[in-house]
Amino acid sequence: MKRIIAVLSILLAFYMPVFAQTEESEPDNGNVQTEEENIEQNEDSDDENIVRKENDYKVNGRGDQFIKIGLMPNFPMNFGDKLYVGGAAQLGYYHFFTSWFAIGGELMAGYNPTLGSNVLTFVPVTTGVMFQPSFRRFEFPVFLSAGFGFETCANKKYFPGFAAKAEAGVFFRIVESWSVGLSGQYLYLPQWYTDTKNADSDYGVFTQIAISGRYHF
Repeated sequence: MKRIIAVLSILLAFYMPVFAQTEESEPDNGNVQTEEENIEQNEDSDDENIVRKENDYKVNGRGDQFIKIGLMPNFPMNFGDKLYVGGAAQLGYYHFFTSWFAIGGELMAGYNPTLGSNVLTFVPVTTGVMFQPSFRRFEFPVFLSAGFGFETCANKKYFPGFAAKAEAGVFFRIVESWSVGLSGQYLYLPQWYTDTKNADSDYGVFTQIAISGRYHF
């Protein structure tokens, strides 16, 4: 009997640590739930941060630039039936100093057929400012610029001539680097002569509807 008791005591002493280790290794359901809740909270925080960053992000910022290329019909406004509808193309560059204000310049080349089968051509070069409010992917630029122009018609040349432009439009940002849009333009090209023996002072007013693309970088 004593031997049996001694054997049982030895077996009991051997299995006690095993039972204790098994109990300690069992997972705590409460701790698992806490970890899952922490993961969900972290995901929610990440989502909030992403939304906050998207709301704070501005399409344009200080130092951004873009190149603009446009094509347009050119409508003479004050020549009666002496000029017909022509066309023009323009190339521009602008640099942002704030998210809504930029400074740059443009080069335009245009033409209009005349009543006498001649062609009036003009090449104004202007510099100016752009104000551009935006709403999501839509941008609403307003350009004001002035400079000089080169004009020819019927083998007569006028240079340098004053040139002034005003433009307003709406653009849609397709991707971060490209936007396209429509704009209306007003072009003023006067010809001033101090000696009226050869020609009288005159001025040309043109309106244009431009389809333009802009590359942002």
